[in-house]
Amino acid sequence: MNDNKFTNWDDYWLVNFERLNIFFDYLYSIKGLSSNSITSYKDDFKNICLYVWDKNWFIENIGIKKKQDYSKINSRKSINDKLFIENFTHKIISEYFFELKKKGFKESTINRRYSALNQFFNFEVNESRLKENPLDRIDRIPSKRVLPDVLSEEEVEEILNYVRNPINIGSESKKKKSLRTACLVEVLYATGMRVSELINLKLSDLRLSRRILNVIGKGNKQRIIPITSRAHDIIIKWMNYIPENSIYLFPSYGINGHITRDAVNKLLADISLNTDIDRKRLTPHKLRHAFATHIMNRGADLRVVQELLGHSSISTTEIYTHILDTRLVDLLKKSHPLSKDGI
Repeated sequence: MNDNKFTNWDDYWLVNFERLNIFFDYLYSIKGLSSNSITSYKDDFKNICLYVWDKNWFIENIGIKKKQDYSKINSRKSINDKLFIENFTHKIISEYFFELKKKGFKESTINRRYSALNQFFNFEVNESRLKENPLDRIDRIPSKRVLPDVLSEEEVEEILNYVRNPINIGSESKKKKSLRTACLVEVLYATGMRVSELINLKLSDLRLSRRILNVIGKGNKQRIIPITSRAHDIIIKWMNYIPENSIYLFPSYGINGHITRDAVNKLLADISLNTDIDRKRLTPHKLRHAFATHIMNRGADLRVVQELLGHSSISTTEIYTHILDTRLVDLLKKSHPLSKDGI
């Protein structure tokens, strides 16, 4: 590129994005990442490019929950190759991470951006466009694993009892609404599915004679999840209310589409208002955590749980072993005869 060419931020980002697009295509077509994951990657790369392009603007405008005024980004009258992402040095990247830490960004956020950059540079090395990965000379920040607050089996049973009770009471429309809510909650807890997987579940994905579901997860990866007899029975009941031309298990009122995430969250919010379960502890993801923890409490193998949850890495699933370890320590402290005053 001509060093004397006047270049603004938009031109600079476009050149970087063209190079990154090869990497994004690889993530989508080969690695099977979802479009949402790739959008997050784009945001991470744009963030470091903003830092490299105009450090002063970055320091003033980038922060946690801080709105960015792109109109104040400075232009340059000359640029050099070092400004482009494939030429970022370990020194530049280290300074960028240090700035994020100064601004109070979470360790998990910094490590996620580390991971994104690391994958990109490894890709460039594997494609023989670079000789080395600058992240090899930068240590990842040790992060403290935050264990999720998991609903107990008793709390889940309270939720399930609440949603089951009204399914045979009231008008036909009320019965339909109650049955849909009960079916949603039952299937979420019985399978550990993500809410995105649940709302996209099609009638053609059901294998009820074998009591299994064919679930399409992240990156369009398919997995088979068995269901309980209780979940099977309530799905059968709910299917009697589904319009004949619907393709989804949980159709929207418009029939052609499916129920939304917001609608599911609203249903759970209504349940929390009528039970003793705090709203923050009753979400689709909390039910997913509960599913995994409860079946591991009852002896499920870690690899089986990984498969059921659709985790690509076993390390993601291992968080549930930490939950169990923590509970065992607490139990030992409270019940061991040598534990003084239960401490």
